[in-house]
Amino acid sequence: MDSQNDSSVSSEDTNDGIIEREESRYQRKGYGLIFAILFTLFGFTVFPQIIQYQYLSCLQGLQPQYIQMIMLISTHLLGFSLGNLGMYFIYKAKSPFFERYRTRQNPWPWDENPEQWRKKRREVWKSTSINMCLGVLMCILDTLLNPLIRNDIDSFPTIFEMIWQIVFSMLIEDTCFYWTHRTLHSPKLYSIIHKKHHEFYTSVSYAAIYTHPIEYVFGNVIPVFIGQKILGNKMHIATLQLWLLFRIGETIDGHSGYEFSWSPYRLLPFSSSAESHNYHHSHNVGNYGSFFVFWDTIMGSNKSYNSFIADKYGKIKKLKSKKKE
Repeated sequence: MDSQNDSSVSSEDTNDGIIEREESRYQRKGYGLIFAILFTLFGFTVFPQIIQYQYLSCLQGLQPQYIQMIMLISTHLLGFSLGNLGMYFIYKAKSPFFERYRTRQNPWPWDENPEQWRKKRREVWKSTSINMCLGVLMCILDTLLNPLIRNDIDSFPTIFEMIWQIVFSMLIEDTCFYWTHRTLHSPKLYSIIHKKHHEFYTSVSYAAIYTHPIEYVFGNVIPVFIGQKILGNKMHIATLQLWLLFRIGETIDGHSGYEFSWSPYRLLPFSSSAESHNYHHSHNVGNYGSFFVFWDTIMGSNKSYNSFIADKYGKIKKLKSKKKE
């Protein structure tokens, strides 16, 4: 459990220290930063067109509630399925191109103990299936019990509208996720709920929704939709769908065990990372946020991680300088 002394950080750490870490984070991305920008631009230009012309237009003959229900459920199911399928091929490929982005060099669970992994895999499938069904049920209930949001083509959102609403949803989700996640690390709740998720000492994408159903509902699903509930009908179903895809991709990326330099999810300033979440799994302490490090920095719950990163990349710099000499 969390044995870290969480306290407010000093003014020095919240100013010079944070700026230096951000500069170092962007520098480590190298040319990957360019590709991260390109992927982000692609996501906000091509995907809305696909949603508008290939998806919404095909559903326009249906009643609005069915359009909303189909779009939410399909995004939920396809997002997790295709995301994990992509990571499956990356894990199996063991390509040097991908392996250089590993956050830790210890064996993957299936390599460390194949027999134990076969048993664990059944548990993962079972837990994931239960949570996926819960997600589908919540999409149905949300559509039936709450007012419908815009889902017509005539009021399709602009790129600017999509961007600011998704960023707003990210900030709301990150706040809710931080505090629910940190609460789940309290001794009583950890032992009966959150411990299940931490069975993965080495984080892998399959662990993204390998959680207790209570945690999945209150810690994962509800925080994602709060931003939309605040915005109400100002948010179009296309924006909500793109936001859901973005959040699903982020949690798979964050649990993947790879710190891809081209990841669009780590493009914004003060972003969290796959490396920070892997540290959370391996050390079981701090780094409670999802997208950002704001709350971890304010509450001092990432101090041990910051020391770990400073030491890690400090050693790497020394080794590189010695090789040049």
